[in-house]
Formats: sequence, C-alpha cells, structure tokens
Amino acid sequence: MNFKSKIFIILLSSLLITNCKEEMKKCVSQSTDTNVKLYNDLTDQLIPYFFGEDYLGKKKYFDSLRVHDDDLYIEERTKAHNELFNHPEKFCNLYIDSTKNKNTDFATDSIEDNIKYIERKKDFFKDFSNSPDIIKNLSIRSTIKANQFNLCTAKVLDLVEYDKHKNECEIGVVYFSEIVFDPSKKRALVFVDHRIKNYFHRNAVFKLRLNNDNYWEIEDATLLLTS
Repeated sequence: MNFKSKIFIILLSSLLITNCKEEMKKCVSQSTDTNVKLYNDLTDQLIPYFFGEDYLGKKKYFDSLRVHDDDLYIEERTKAHNELFNHPEKFCNLYIDSTKNKNTDFATDSIEDNIKYIERKKDFFKDFSNSPDIIKNLSIRSTIKANQFNLCTAKVLDLVEYDKHKNECEIGVVYFSEIVFDPSKKRALVFVDHRIKNYFHRNAVFKLRLNNDNYWEIEDATLLLTS
C-alpha cells in the first residue's frame, strides 16, 4: 500500500468510527433493484467519506478544524451532516457522468497491467478470484442515471445538465463502473472516479459488504489515483 493509499484509509477509518456524542445518519436505499440500491448506499457513504466537505458548503471551516483538532473536526462534521440530512433545500449538486464514454479510467492501461495490479493486490481481490469479469466490469462505466438516486444529503443530476446549474453549490462529478459480485452476492467491488472542478481528482476501487441492516457498507478501498 503506497503513502496516498494509507492516508486515504486512515481518513476513511477515522470517519467511520461512531462519534460518542452523535452518530452520523445514513440513508439506506429502499430500492428493490440490487444494483440501484448498491450505488445509492455506496454514494451515501462516499459523499461524507470520499468527497470531502463540499457537500456541507463550509469547506474552509472544516479544513481548518481538521488541521488543528481531529476530535472536534469529526464532531462538527457529524453535526453539520445530520442538520443537512433530509433537507433538500440545502443540498449541493452531485453530477453523474454516465454518457461521456463507455470505459472507466480503470481501462486506460493495458489488460496485462490490470492483471498485474490485481495480482499485486491479491489480498484485496481474493474473495473475487473466481469471478472472470473483474477487469471487464471495473473497466465498463455504469449507465445508472441521476433519477435512480434518492439520497438524503445531496441532489443528483446528470452531467448533461451541468450548464443549467453551474452557479449552484457543487460536490463534483462522479462515475461508477459496473459491479463485480462475489459468489454469495453479498460482497461487491466498484470502481469510482470523482472530480471537483479543476482542482481535485481521485479514483479508487471500493469493496462493499451487505450487512444485516440490508445496507451495502464500505468495507475497504484501494486508492488508484489522487491529484
């Protein structure tokens, strides 16, 4: 695991820890379509854990807290998240890019390079070793649309609508790969790419597990790129 990956996992782990004063609310999708539910549950977690503070509209404030007081940072973020929860009049826009092209950034290298990457990360991918479609599915962009999302902390719009809303609060642009399931259909892999205007770009493969609350919870992640 490289340095950037370690930093990302530390951040993710710290935010997943339940705050003793207040727990961050989660938005469990009620969709009966397994894929739609998984993308919704994943995005519910990505908004606070992967997309930074942009969805709260107070990025500079929380950046300052993170530098000076980690405990207060988590406490204040949790509070702000819960105040935003289910108040759509306060939501920022998250754009879904489902039409730009058919491939994800996971497919930019050769198939041989992708195979070597999976071999290097064999512990991460070991539960999916029987799936012949790991590279194929992680390389194909999902066609899920904005109207298939029903989130509690953000408004989801298709990227084609960007110019209509360019002066509104923005979380960024995201796209997903197709889903790779393990044989039990209770664990899954998804490639995620996220961009915030011209100043931030990150992508990773996320591992999820369907827990007892019927929620697809992020179990682990391997960061591929950040810039």
